[in-house]
Amino acid sequence: MIYFNLNKQILFNFLVFFFPLSFLVGRAVVELLLFIFFITMLFYCKRWKVYFFDKNYIIILLSLFYLSVFFSTYINLEILSQTTDQNLLLKSVINFRYIIYTISIWFIFQEIKLDKRFFAISIFFYLFFLFDGYFQFFTGQNLLGYTMPSGRISGIFEGEYIFGSYIQKVIPIIITLFYLSFESNLKNKSFYLFLVLFLSTVIILLSGDRASIILFIFYLTISLLFIPSYRKILLMNFLISGTVLFLIVSFEIGKNLATLDQRYNPKSTYNAHSAQTKNNHPIIKYIPKDHFGHFLVVKEMTKDNLYFGKGLKSFRFMCRGKLGNLYPVDGGVCSTHPHNYYLQSTSAGGLIGLFFLSSIFILISFKMLNIFLKLFKKIIHNELLTLSTICIFVYLWPLIPTGNFFSNWISGFNCFALGLFLFINSKFNSEKNR
Repeated sequence: MIYFNLNKQILFNFLVFFFPLSFLVGRAVVELLLFIFFITMLFYCKRWKVYFFDKNYIIILLSLFYLSVFFSTYINLEILSQTTDQNLLLKSVINFRYIIYTISIWFIFQEIKLDKRFFAISIFFYLFFLFDGYFQFFTGQNLLGYTMPSGRISGIFEGEYIFGSYIQKVIPIIITLFYLSFESNLKNKSFYLFLVLFLSTVIILLSGDRASIILFIFYLTISLLFIPSYRKILLMNFLISGTVLFLIVSFEIGKNLATLDQRYNPKSTYNAHSAQTKNNHPIIKYIPKDHFGHFLVVKEMTKDNLYFGKGLKSFRFMCRGKLGNLYPVDGGVCSTHPHNYYLQSTSAGGLIGLFFLSSIFILISFKMLNIFLKLFKKIIHNELLTLSTICIFVYLWPLIPTGNFFSNWISGFNCFALGLFLFINSKFNSEKNR
């Protein structure tokens, strides 16, 4: 029996601590680990019905969101069947797996005894990933010989511009797991937390991924305000990271400084051109035409079915491709997706889909407001719960360009963050009720 429990805990710790690293290997590995989460839950959980039918509003809203996308795909199937993708209805059903995965992660956290050794090993691999990025920045290629596409750090991702995005998404999870693992011994481990934050902050700033940088700084700033035990570390991180970045730029160290100048310097040729592509509207003048163009396409394509939308991948196929120019619009911009979760939910599920996804964010926002009010009234709040809330709050932040909501890259992180949040929230509520 002891051997069985030991193996069970080894498996659980492996899944929890190495899942964030699976994104470095490939999306197939991410999908495989998510599936193992599900199988593990079925194998070990004797009370599985509790998790599936628990009256949890986030799980209910998430289920209704995917249901709205399925229904929208079904009613638009005649048009969508003319596309190159003949399995859209099946894919809209398969998307329900992310609900199951979220519940599975919630269950695993409920059953696990976190092993600090697994956390240390996962951090070692993460630091090696950062070192590989630094090596590429200073030498022009990473340890595998990958050069920087367009002068931007890619690290192990080779030609993809997701280096900064990965750091922005994984750091909130790492910090939350750190607090969960070392809850009773935080002060003695603060140096290691600072080291991870410092190395992550500098390299993400050097990556030139502006959307990820904004969200990363947003996360750190909120954490600075809401987590008292975190403040000294964060302030030191901001000060030392800023100093190091200043020295790197001042002494012209590295291989992509020209790219950084293009992306950060408002006087550069690149940004001067970008400024010409902004809107002139007094409210939306700071939104690039590309992103506003996505909004115009979504507005046009959903106006004849505003409540239900056009179904899964409708933006991709109805804006261009085999059904290209089905909804031509002056100023519209086509892409594989509208580069915003909430625009994408509108195109895929209409206002109903938008309502369900937005409701999840609103619930999280109310949680954040409650934490703020406690701080304002100087009431002690649970820092672990606060960290997990901030994590999903930043993940779902609406006012920023995003990736494809339905990809397992995005959904994988969302599942893990939501499952972790639901576990900590339920743990906090049960402790409060005792």
